[in-house]
Amino acid sequence: MKLALITPKGVLFGSDPAVAGFFKDILSKTAHDPFIPKYTSWSGPSLGLLIVAALTPPDFELVYLDENYEDIDFDVRYDLVALSAMTQQATRAYEIADEFRRRKVKVVIGGIHATVMEEEAGTHADAVAIGEAENTWPALISDFVQGKLQRIYRSTAPVDLARSPQPRYELLKKYDYKMIWVQTTRGCPRDCEFCSASKVYGKAFRHKGIDQVLDEIRVIQGLWSHPFINFADDNMFLDRPYANELVRALSTLRVQWTAQSDLSIGEDEALLDQLRGSGCKVLFIGFETLSKGNMLDVHGWKIKKIEAYPAIIKKIQARGIGIMGAFIVGLDDDDRSVFDSLYAFIMENLLYAAQVTVLTPLPGTRLRQRLQEAGRIITSDWKRYTFVDVNFRPMKMSAEELQAGTLELYQRIYSKEARSAVMTHFKQIYRSLRRTLVGSEQ
Repeated sequence: MKLALITPKGVLFGSDPAVAGFFKDILSKTAHDPFIPKYTSWSGPSLGLLIVAALTPPDFELVYLDENYEDIDFDVRYDLVALSAMTQQATRAYEIADEFRRRKVKVVIGGIHATVMEEEAGTHADAVAIGEAENTWPALISDFVQGKLQRIYRSTAPVDLARSPQPRYELLKKYDYKMIWVQTTRGCPRDCEFCSASKVYGKAFRHKGIDQVLDEIRVIQGLWSHPFINFADDNMFLDRPYANELVRALSTLRVQWTAQSDLSIGEDEALLDQLRGSGCKVLFIGFETLSKGNMLDVHGWKIKKIEAYPAIIKKIQARGIGIMGAFIVGLDDDDRSVFDSLYAFIMENLLYAAQVTVLTPLPGTRLRQRLQEAGRIITSDWKRYTFVDVNFRPMKMSAEELQAGTLELYQRIYSKEARSAVMTHFKQIYRSLRRTLVGSEQ
């Protein structure tokens, strides 16, 4: 039997031609740097589909297709098609599913969007896999082989990640991915209003074994000569003893990597000292907002940390680890002054890079429920749920002002002058670190 595992084409740059043009121009000028801006990694491989591949019986012929890199040939005959999609990919996923079903091919849809929108997804698929694949795919593929595919397969308990199979990374070799994703943990206790991760993975924080992670990376190193690892965890450092052990182990592999963290990592001097030597180049840290009023809705525990942001940034970046700071615009306390405030903060602290996203009411989040109840949702056209399109009515500015202000802020922080200042700052840091290293060896 032949199984196609398909990542639908993403809407990476939004619906506004000016915004899309800006991002494409930036990417063409910074192709050597996978962090500027963050959209380069959006077209990375689907770990969910690679796990599905690992859970599939060996007598299946597997074909992995990433529509961001190649067109789908609907004339190729498959016995089963499996799609995984984020919200901004959902519309395209449904189009692909509908076309294959028109050709009498069975279709399964899973992923984050299908998990929180199962009824909608079910109108385009023969089966919907809800939640974690390790708990749904074995029964689903068994039923398919027996000709008794059910409509819904639901993960009802958190997966023991120690039993999660190694993703089938060899299926990716035909694509020129700038980063290879690895997942070490799942679950997040923060339960932010705007995030759907806890709906999919739950609030319980779980992790793979250290040797399990190292084995995955060794496989990747065997497939690519100089891979750059992007850890896909929402917050890899929540379990600090585990994080310390993992970072120590990573230092033995001579691999370069990046990961997501909250800013509490800046308070752990011992862990920070280990990070650079382990191959960590950049940390993606969610600052979200500089407004205490906004922080009440976003991360109540961070309110007392806002004044410490500059010190934390300096402490991390002084070790040669760049910070990609993540900020959200369009929160209820934001007026048009937010763009100037963020620009000043980013430049005063010389952040290595910045991701500025428009507040996006993703399905399955408390944010969406709140905005729906207030009648503030403008559209549910999933192609616009890109984090650069405005899909709701802000409180203190118009949707048009929010859209224009976001683009103007990106143009300022990624201007030639701004990037030159940041790069000069980091060259000074690297020189200082080399002098310190040489001095310690004498």
